[in-house]
Amino acid sequence: MLQYRVNPAKELNKKFYIYLLKEISSIFLLSVGVLTFILVLSRIGRLADLVINKGVEIKDILLLILYSSPPYLTFTLPMAFLLSTIVVLGRLSTENEILALKANGVNLKCLFVPLLAIGLAITFFGLINTSTILPKSGTLFKDTLINIVKKGIRLDDKEGTFNDTIRGIVVYIDKIDPENKFLSGILVSDDRDSNIKQTISASKGVINLDPVTLDLAFVFEDGSLHRWERADDSYKNISFKDYTFTMNLSNMLPVNAPIGRKSPWEKTREELNKELGYAKTYDERYDLLLEICKKISIPLSSLAFVFLTIPLGIKRRVEGKFSGVLYSLILFIFYYVLIAITENVGKSIHFPVLLTAFIPNITIICIGLYFLRNLNDDYPTKTTQIMRQLWVYCLEKTK
Repeated sequence: MLQYRVNPAKELNKKFYIYLLKEISSIFLLSVGVLTFILVLSRIGRLADLVINKGVEIKDILLLILYSSPPYLTFTLPMAFLLSTIVVLGRLSTENEILALKANGVNLKCLFVPLLAIGLAITFFGLINTSTILPKSGTLFKDTLINIVKKGIRLDDKEGTFNDTIRGIVVYIDKIDPENKFLSGILVSDDRDSNIKQTISASKGVINLDPVTLDLAFVFEDGSLHRWERADDSYKNISFKDYTFTMNLSNMLPVNAPIGRKSPWEKTREELNKELGYAKTYDERYDLLLEICKKISIPLSSLAFVFLTIPLGIKRRVEGKFSGVLYSLILFIFYYVLIAITENVGKSIHFPVLLTAFIPNITIICIGLYFLRNLNDDYPTKTTQIMRQLWVYCLEKTK
């Protein structure tokens, strides 16, 4: 008789696990895609002019979107997991499916099985992302971006036309030697500074672009420089045999895509450990150690959220369909505010780096364990009652 009662329960759990995995996975993938795409657009938005007006290929823009994603996945993966779990469990609770499980004698703690499985998979991918994918994507992003800028300002293949691809600069090239890239009949008008106007003409020259610093250099021979300055209303005319006119094109890059040295979050643990050996001050060592620990602690936040999403999800019945989104947003903001606070306080009081990095996760787990005390009870706890009252009060105020 006991065997007859246990087997149906196991079969029910198995079907429910598969159903839950499908529901959470679909919303999770959608959430990751939407959140990451929104954040990526803010990073490459300044390249819209190159796409529309300078003829940059869509393939390059798609590569930029791909290479921009790993830094944001560090944050969007835990947030999407949080959102999808609370929304799905809340829907099951609202539609009384959780009540049906309890009526069949199912312990709600069995929800940990599928959620931990998803959390472990997301954590594993997050660890790979922060340690391997993210550093490589940063380098690939900058290389692709530099190639796009080079294509957008290419000057030595446009013969007999006025080229204004560089803001404030107009270039005219009469003849181009396609083999040696040697130019003749060059005219450059520089209006970048409203107080200084200058025009350079030369019989011949070459153009060089440094792919690392994005310094563009015009090397002219046998020409003249005409320069007017507003400050003293003076005009100068200078003839030259050799003259180099340089400018930096880094302002054509997005603000948050600097060239040169890598940011700490773009470096591998090996690179950070190497820098740690050369760090001289306490603050430098603390920042590097904290960055190393965060490459582990932030991906592990998905597992920490499991303890909190289950009680928040199944206890949510009367707040409304969109309350899950609000809960997720509040928890997400709370978690990252907690990260910022612990980092600043930890550095100022010389708190151990490992604890500083993991205090936000530990806090989330402790709050989740508190809510899990009455997981199988039908009546709401005092805390959930207060949260519901606040939610109802907010809804009434918005009407």
